[in-house]
Amino acid sequence: MNSFIGLMRRETWEHTTLKGLPVGLLVFIMLVNAAIATAVLRYQGTVSIGLDYGSGNISDLVTSFIRAEAGQQAQIINGTLLTTGMIINSVILIMMFFYLIDSLYGERKDHSILFWKSLPVSDTQTVLSKLAVAVVIIPLIIMSTTMLSQLLTLAVQSYTLSHFTDDPGLLWQRADLATLWALTGFLLIKQSIWYLPVMGWLLFCSAWSRKAPIIAAVLIPALLVFIDSSFLLRTGISEMIIERLPIGIVPMQLDNNLVTYNNGLGSDTVGFVFDDEMLKPGLANALEFISNIRVWMGVLVGILFTGMAIFLRRWRDDAL
Repeated sequence: MNSFIGLMRRETWEHTTLKGLPVGLLVFIMLVNAAIATAVLRYQGTVSIGLDYGSGNISDLVTSFIRAEAGQQAQIINGTLLTTGMIINSVILIMMFFYLIDSLYGERKDHSILFWKSLPVSDTQTVLSKLAVAVVIIPLIIMSTTMLSQLLTLAVQSYTLSHFTDDPGLLWQRADLATLWALTGFLLIKQSIWYLPVMGWLLFCSAWSRKAPIIAAVLIPALLVFIDSSFLLRTGISEMIIERLPIGIVPMQLDNNLVTYNNGLGSDTVGFVFDDEMLKPGLANALEFISNIRVWMGVLVGILFTGMAIFLRRWRDDAL
């Protein structure tokens, strides 16, 4: 167990992107929120002295939000926070793709595989440690980054809103952070299980390919989808591959309409409508997921590919 934990630490030390990308995302989200706050406050300042530089109806949107009903306010702020988490999740999933595709190929490319094979660590432990980073460490990174980004967003925009209302804590009152964080954790567990065949496939391609494993990892599934769909073979391969494209599980459904507020002169658009039921992770959703035969078929495929990656690494040297 100590050696396995040591291998996982080695992965986080060697792959600095695991730490650098989340920090970069937090900085980016902070800058975006600061830019929005600056634009809103600047527009309010020009209006207060009788000037209008044509910066749009930003201030009107804020006013519409304040005048909206409590339920609409909660939908808007929770939807915004949920969208922020989805963006973070998708970006870090892309990082995970490149991490796995390079994890076993990279140690052959830089010849470090000879050093690691000289240590009393089995190939099974080595490959499983890389899989554990994708299944456990990266979801924890997504979770912590999402939580911090949502807190930053609420803090900055609460400061902005304090210039329009006497209730600066309005956003904190409407934001259901406990439910959002529970939902995020619930979906990340589902996501790790759902993408297990993708992770196993990437590890297999990384161990098998002698040059540019990303080509094999992308081209072979694309070719299978093309053959299956073009010749109408109806094998089900296309559906199995497409439904596991690494874009993240989207727990959100946008209504066909937008939340609007009638200000007497017309309807001002405030934001999107989010399905409240999607914000309620529960036992029914979990049972529905684990009883899905496609989930367990994917798990078996992921185990198969991971086992093949272990077998290949066992007999591979540093030759490309």
